[in-house]
Amino acid sequence: MSKYKKNRYKTTSLYVTISMAFILFLLLIFGMAIMQLDKIYGNEKEKIEIDIFFRDNAKTSQMKKVEKELSMDHRVNSIVFIPKEEAWDNFKKNTGLEFAEEMVDGVPIENSINLTLKKEYAQLDSVAKFEQNVNEKYEDLVSDISYSKSQFQTINETLYNGLWYGLGLCSILLIIAIILINNTIRLAIFSKRFLIRTMQFVGAKHSFIKKPFLINSVVQGVMSALLAILFYIVISLLLENNEHISELVFKPENMESNIIIFGIITGIGVVVSLGSTYFSMKKYLKLSKDKLYKQ
Repeated sequence: MSKYKKNRYKTTSLYVTISMAFILFLLLIFGMAIMQLDKIYGNEKEKIEIDIFFRDNAKTSQMKKVEKELSMDHRVNSIVFIPKEEAWDNFKKNTGLEFAEEMVDGVPIENSINLTLKKEYAQLDSVAKFEQNVNEKYEDLVSDISYSKSQFQTINETLYNGLWYGLGLCSILLIIAIILINNTIRLAIFSKRFLIRTMQFVGAKHSFIKKPFLINSVVQGVMSALLAILFYIVISLLLENNEHISELVFKPENMESNIIIFGIITGIGVVVSLGSTYFSMKKYLKLSKDKLYKQ
């Protein structure tokens, strides 16, 4: 092969690698966003508060015992006992009614426990089950359990909708990526079609002709994925203090999810590159002489 053709093929291979890297980088961002959705909304779900109010005849020792037992419940994320005097003071400060006690007889607010549930249990059916358990176990002590059903419902619906939309966008992007990568690789092999035909003329087997192209496609897939990952890490370091995308950037504490998505991206790069090369080679190995010059 002439020096010119070798350089042209190297240039085409470099173009294929860079093009694949850019597409894989976009897939990486979308994939990371989907994987972080559960964490982002999970943190929000763990902020939704549930208030458990005690009866007037409940003793402090009994209320503290309930608090301790609930704190050991595997579903509970955080818990704090709020005496009615403290709750009343907070109410007056928040509403600006410093002299509200003059309008009522005593403290009109009950002793309570304020708690949040872990994200796995922060959904309506699990919260209802938790409420039922507390009412059955502490029927003589608990007067009411209050929480916003709409908050739990809205945040879970938002999460599921986000996941579906994210998967839809990723699917569309993946299809576009396959088409673009396939076309780019076909162009690269097209520039080598005469070399392929020459090897056929001298009696080379198809497996022998395919082997270097297939190996090169695997290398291209891996290199493209590594470039995409490297670019993602560099961008993350530059934007790590940006609060708007803080959950999307690379973080050592998210290493498990990072490794998973990096592996998926590398796999996509290798499979698409290898598959496109294989089918393109299969096509050019079967081309007739007339079609060889018309391509």
